[in-house]
Amino acid sequence: MDRSFSALEPVGAGAWEDTPDLPILPEWEPQAGFDPASVILRGRQSAASQEEVAREAELADQAEAGLELLCFRVASEDYAISIMDIKEIIKPREVTEVPRVPNFVKGILSLRGIIIPVFDMRLRLGLPEGTRSERERVIVVKRQGGFCGVLVDQVVQVVRIAESGVEAPPVVLEGIDREFVQGIGRVAGRMLILLDMEKVLDVSLL
Repeated sequence: MDRSFSALEPVGAGAWEDTPDLPILPEWEPQAGFDPASVILRGRQSAASQEEVAREAELADQAEAGLELLCFRVASEDYAISIMDIKEIIKPREVTEVPRVPNFVKGILSLRGIIIPVFDMRLRLGLPEGTRSERERVIVVKRQGGFCGVLVDQVVQVVRIAESGVEAPPVVLEGIDREFVQGIGRVAGRMLILLDMEKVLDVSLL
């Protein structure tokens, strides 16, 4: 039977004569005492509860994983910053001095077309100047609106410590301003000073 149409035709009573009869559904009647609003509310509460459980599990995993820190040495002290704050590590290179800046700002350099200031961490942390060595490195860290380089004596390693293992900085901390310290941790029996890089890189804090 040819059902092609050369033009639109109205569907008459016999248009679907060879189509099997469709079952007729009984009229829908709501159940007695059925409250759609309460069902929706229970669904929302269940979804929120599941999200809360998932969030707690995520926080537990993060706490178990701990903090990943880059350890470096300045003078005879070991310091650390979060690896999330680090862009890259480069060898020291020639910098251009800038007038009327604090003495701990060595100057600026161009890193693939990006101009960044370089801080001497010995001077910034109030430590005595020492002999320069081939182990010196510039750690390029993220800062608001760009990047900044910090010159350290040696990059040691990356360590992971539990957040619960980080103690608040003591009231008296020799050799460094307490406001620069985010916390104190211990790795392999050595004390590790966690720096607050936002404050370290704030030239208004002298």
